[in-house]
Amino acid sequence: MGNIVLQVQKNNNTPVPSGNNMIFDQIISFDGNISYDFLTGEITIMENGLYLVDWYVVTQSATGATNVSFKLVSDQGHGFASNTPYITGNMTGLATLPVANAPLRLQLENTSNAIVYFSHSVPFKSNLRVIQLDNLIPDNARCFALDQFSHVLEQIVNLSPGTEVSIFASRLPVTSGSMQAVYKAPDAGNVSMLIIGDPPTAININTITALYFPNFAYDESITYLDPPDPFPQNCDTDLIKNIYNYVSVGDNISVTGGINTSASGDVHINEYGIIVFADGESSIFLYTPNLFSITVNEPADGLLRQKSKSIMISG
Repeated sequence: MGNIVLQVQKNNNTPVPSGNNMIFDQIISFDGNISYDFLTGEITIMENGLYLVDWYVVTQSATGATNVSFKLVSDQGHGFASNTPYITGNMTGLATLPVANAPLRLQLENTSNAIVYFSHSVPFKSNLRVIQLDNLIPDNARCFALDQFSHVLEQIVNLSPGTEVSIFASRLPVTSGSMQAVYKAPDAGNVSMLIIGDPPTAININTITALYFPNFAYDESITYLDPPDPFPQNCDTDLIKNIYNYVSVGDNISVTGGINTSASGDVHINEYGIIVFADGESSIFLYTPNLFSITVNEPADGLLRQKSKSIMISG
C-alpha cells in the first residue's frame, strides 16, 4: 500500500453558486491512488483505508445570506459540514473518513443559501487536503515484541501451571511467586497481564526485563510468532533487529537490564523480542526491548565447542 496524498487549491475569483461544488484550479501535492476532476471538483479515492480531509475557504460575501457553509459530501452518504456566522472571513473544516468500499467520490459543496464570492485581494481562496492515515501511523515493533512475550507466557502457564517464577524489572525489586494465569480484558488484543501468587497479583508485562523459572526446564514445544512481513520500519524495529542479529544461538552472553538485573548463559532461543537461556533444569526468558547491555563472552562455534549448561541471574 503506497502513500496517498492530494492537496488542491482555488486561486481564481469565480464565485460558487448555492448547491454547487468548489472547483479547485491547482493541484499542490499528489501521490497514490487518488484523482481530481478539474471540471466537476470531484475527488476520487481509489483505495480503502482511513483518511483525514481538511479544508479552508476565505469568503468575501454571500449576497442575501447571514452566514456561509460548505459541506464535504461523498457518493456513499458521508457528510461533514463547516460553517461560519459571518459572510466575510475564513472558514475551516475537518473530517476523518473511513473508506471501506473504494472507489469513493468526494466534493466540497456550497450549502449556503446564496452565491459565495471571493476577494481579489486574497491570493488563495480555498484549499483542501486528503491524507491517508494508515501509512502515517506505523505499526509499532515493540507491540509485536509484547505480542510475542504474551504468546510465550500463555504457553508456559498451560504447560506448567503453578510453576515458580522470579520477575526482574529495571527499577523495581525482584518479585517472586507461583505463575497462576494470564489475563486479558474482553475487548483487549493480543497482550495480556501475568498473574502470580496468592492473593493474585497482576504484572504489567511491558515492565518486565527477565523471567527466571528455577524449576521449569525449557519445553521445545513452545512456539514463537513470525514477524510481520514487511517488518514495520521504525526505531523500535531497529532496536529489536539489532539485538536479534547481534547474538546467535549458542553464544555465551551476559546482559543487564538496569541496576537490578543481570544474567548470563548460553543462548538457547533467539527470537525477535525474546532471548532464552536454558540448562535442562531451569530457564530465563529475556524481553529484549527492556535490555540495557549485551556482552558476547564467547561466540558460538558450532559442534567444535562444548557449550556450558549453566545459567545465572541476579537482581
